[in-house]
Amino acid sequence: MHWATDLRDELPIVMKRSGPGSEPPQTFAQSLLQNIRTCPAKDSLRVKRGNKWISWTWQQYYDDASRFAKALIAVGLTERACTNIIGCNCPEWVISFTGAVLANCIPVGIYITSGTEACFYVADHSEAQAIIVQNEAHLAKYLSIWGKLPAVKAIICWSPGAEFNTLRKGHSHIYTWDEFMALGANVDQTSLEGRIEHQTPGQPCTIVYTSGTTGPPKGAILSNDNYTWVSKSVASLFEIGDDEHIVSYLPLSHSAAQVVDIFVATLVKACVSFADEKALQGTLGETLREVRPTIFLAVPRVYEKVEEAIRSQAAKSGAFKKKVATWAKDVGLRSTLSQLKGQSVPWGYCLANYLVFHKVKEALGLDRAKVCVVSSAPVARSTLEFFFSLNLPVFNVYGMTETAAPTTFNTHTRNDVFSVGFAIPGSDLKILSLKGEPQRPGERGEICVRGRHRFLGYYKNPKETKEIIDSNGYVHSGDEGYLDANGFLFITGRFKELIITAGGENIPPVLIEDTVKDECKLVSNVLIVGDGRKYLGALITLKNLTAVDGSPSDKLTPDGLAMIEKLGSEAKTVPEAILCAKVRALVDKAIALVNAKSTSRAQHIRKWRFLPRDFSIADGDLTPTMKVKRKVVAEKYRVEIEALYSDPKL
Repeated sequence: MHWATDLRDELPIVMKRSGPGSEPPQTFAQSLLQNIRTCPAKDSLRVKRGNKWISWTWQQYYDDASRFAKALIAVGLTERACTNIIGCNCPEWVISFTGAVLANCIPVGIYITSGTEACFYVADHSEAQAIIVQNEAHLAKYLSIWGKLPAVKAIICWSPGAEFNTLRKGHSHIYTWDEFMALGANVDQTSLEGRIEHQTPGQPCTIVYTSGTTGPPKGAILSNDNYTWVSKSVASLFEIGDDEHIVSYLPLSHSAAQVVDIFVATLVKACVSFADEKALQGTLGETLREVRPTIFLAVPRVYEKVEEAIRSQAAKSGAFKKKVATWAKDVGLRSTLSQLKGQSVPWGYCLANYLVFHKVKEALGLDRAKVCVVSSAPVARSTLEFFFSLNLPVFNVYGMTETAAPTTFNTHTRNDVFSVGFAIPGSDLKILSLKGEPQRPGERGEICVRGRHRFLGYYKNPKETKEIIDSNGYVHSGDEGYLDANGFLFITGRFKELIITAGGENIPPVLIEDTVKDECKLVSNVLIVGDGRKYLGALITLKNLTAVDGSPSDKLTPDGLAMIEKLGSEAKTVPEAILCAKVRALVDKAIALVNAKSTSRAQHIRKWRFLPRDFSIADGDLTPTMKVKRKVVAEKYRVEIEALYSDPKL
């Protein structure tokens, strides 16, 4: 039996006989209790409220999580019952997650962008018995479907506002955070200890619902051992110590954030500082400068925004400073690549570091960063090279929810920085053809993985579980790639996203989209279309500033505005830019370069057009991890797509 789809099931942990993969299994509760014994007074969680940082020590964190667990027991949550958590990253999110685990319940994170229908789907599917919300906006979603959720025994709001008491009138099971925490006062400590003792490493720990880019969300069941073993692997590979600082801002409902901000942090006794709600709208930089994290995880768009800001600032410099910066960046790129190969740095490195690198790192808040990781979506080679040129190596990591986030790594000591890295030691990774035959180095096929990080299965969904986990225990990722002779993995596309043209050509669109963005830094997003058509078309958006609510604005980024001014264009806004002939000519040139690099004429972009509005999470075009919802966008702009194929001569 290689899979399980019920929360009462437990799979045996398949361990290696020695070396990586043979580490003793551990539950999350055991990992947390270790910190209570060894460093109870050390800071674990921090958040800024009222312009002042508030801290929880490991003992205080555990005490609050225990109180929360007892309150769950007090309101009648049974063991293995689910809780749902929706809200921005903060100590209460983590405490309610951990409290559920201590009570031997199953916490489930919900993306804050989820509407009422999506919230109902997860609550109903997971049979949630407790709902934890941040504020009235989220509370209102659940109140509107209250009659359809008979299993819910309590709703807890950790940041109630002025309308809270009005909203909860007539509902006896809706609590403030403090009210709920007080409910556990009469629950005996032995009751909680009994639930902790019942837990085993192979049991389900949490369910992570996929973001649903290709249909209804699926609930991936992840065990204690999935997360604790992965955390040990991450800590070992990156040589993470016991004095680390992490900034938490990526959605905690996603497996990658859970691994770093909760499980790795617990394993290495790190201090986690929470960014505010507007982190991805511009305040992240301030938090980074205050915290100066030693570990930094980001999606590609975050690194791209940092790159844009630095380039924009550099454009305002005088001629001499520009020359110094250009020289330093050349030295930086060569130095970083040499350092990662274990070679000596070129002449000029010390001077460049003194004049440029350390100042830029301090300005970014990354001067203490030991590990900078990019994950969750493809990153452009030019973006990696930009950070290398600042002597800030950003390591590409590949993974998926079904492998407890990471699958492959690049590290300081073993890397091919333009690959997505090598398989986690102790796991097995192979490339299979569509016929299921193993591929040799350099041959493309489906990426398949097994190991202690492989999930148990999809909750209540044996059909799709059996489709993704084969009879040998391998997860079939649906991603296309190849291994080189040194065991480094390169991603070439995703089978579900392959475009099959009218001529029968199989084309991976993501590679083409990334190349367009690489060739034209003015471009924000690209959607390649052409399934069942005679040729490829492209929908293109321009880089713009984000509005306060997270939606795209008509304002160009400073970097984009500078590029447009350099063209001699008078365009100042996105609507003006998409009508400008000079801007169009710039994109035409980039498309021509992309076509010249393609391996066949079938991969040429024949027609393209601008869209008036960029893709965003707020508009429903992107998942919370910034992946394009291809079907959603294609349906939204079906008229524009049809216009690409209206010329009968093509």
